[in-house]
Amino acid sequence: MGEFFDRLGRSPILSPRNFQYACAASGILCAITFMLTFIAAGFWPPARPWWDAERTAKHYRDHETGIKAGSALIVLAGMFYLPFSVAISAQMRRIPKLHYIVSALQLAAGAAGIFVFMMPGAILAVANYRPGRSAEITEALNDLFWITVLLPWPTFLLQEFAFAYAILIDVRPKPLFPKAMAILNIVSPIIYVPAIAVHCVRSGIFAWNGVWNFWLAGVVFCIQLTLDALCLIRAIKTESEQGEKSVDSFPITLETMESGESAERG
Repeated sequence: MGEFFDRLGRSPILSPRNFQYACAASGILCAITFMLTFIAAGFWPPARPWWDAERTAKHYRDHETGIKAGSALIVLAGMFYLPFSVAISAQMRRIPKLHYIVSALQLAAGAAGIFVFMMPGAILAVANYRPGRSAEITEALNDLFWITVLLPWPTFLLQEFAFAYAILIDVRPKPLFPKAMAILNIVSPIIYVPAIAVHCVRSGIFAWNGVWNFWLAGVVFCIQLTLDALCLIRAIKTESEQGEKSVDSFPITLETMESGESAERG
């Protein structure tokens, strides 16, 4: 048994590069499962914010099986988002003179971002769990689902701005990522900003079913995930099979200065 696992560990399939490819490709899988969530649940187009409680409850009864699938799919989207975020952080650390706080911010925001998928998935599952309950309860849970999907956009803004910053300061003749990706990661989260008021409107382009906050923001989010993932895969291809030393710039601490002075005196 030990020999089998030794051979498995040396297999090219389990190489560090292939593991990174899998993490990068998770961004594409996240986009796909996120989009399929709304299709499966009958939210394509979305439930209307102006529906009364009985109409909302009827939608859940009519799409009970699809909403069960959608609840699972959006949770899976969150699972895929985390390795994708880690892959971004790992490649960012190859950029010279990038302070470690930038990759740390990107990773922390990505880790927080998974709850933008997990929480709505749990809420949608609860809303659909007892179809015979009071319609007002289902209506409240439906409101909570949509607002929880759209309102926590700032985590994505922090993550994508950090990634864009890293791309912009890579001034080498052959940068790791194309500068166009910096523009994409700056513009995309700006499109999400109107969702800050999604709880204030029930109709129009900024409602949860509106042209801006659902259709435009959703399409841009999925396109950005896919393009970022493809650029990550290209960046991973340029990394040596043994991996590269990270080049984070760490702050100078008192201990670092003292050890440097001791080395000079020695």
